[in-house]
Amino acid sequence: MHNHYQNGTPKLNGDVTLRSHAYSVDFVDASPDLKILPDKAIPTYNNYFIGNDSTTWAGNCRIFQGITLSNVYPNVDVRYYTNNGTLKYDIIVKPGADISKIALRYEGADGLFIKNKELVVKTSVGDLRESYPYTYQTDGKERNDISCKYIVKDNI
Repeated sequence: MHNHYQNGTPKLNGDVTLRSHAYSVDFVDASPDLKILPDKAIPTYNNYFIGNDSTTWAGNCRIFQGITLSNVYPNVDVRYYTNNGTLKYDIIVKPGADISKIALRYEGADGLFIKNKELVVKTSVGDLRESYPYTYQTDGKERNDISCKYIVKDNI
């Protein structure tokens, strides 16, 4: 591959190889009756006119800053949102929930392990890290930190 510059902008000649790796993360034995609740709507929208088949096109798709999956497990919600351009999630546990049921399955990853309290997801293009699980309980006024850690077994 050769780089050439035209008007200060690099021009690529030759083939470029781009490597990628996809994997999915699912909650093990999640409730089939969970509800998806969008929140914090943004006053704009996206259009998706991809390909030649107009039946797969979508227009005026609303954008939200976050979504909550309500009752993934009994009394357990999961909220997805972005923070500084990074996808984040909170697991919200209500009184009466059985936290032993909370488990995430990583399908397609090359491996999972713990290093420095972080979850490391091995892929063919490098390792990704999930921060240690910061956990707290609140009484509405202040947060009290609670000890929590990842436990890995196979791809869960």
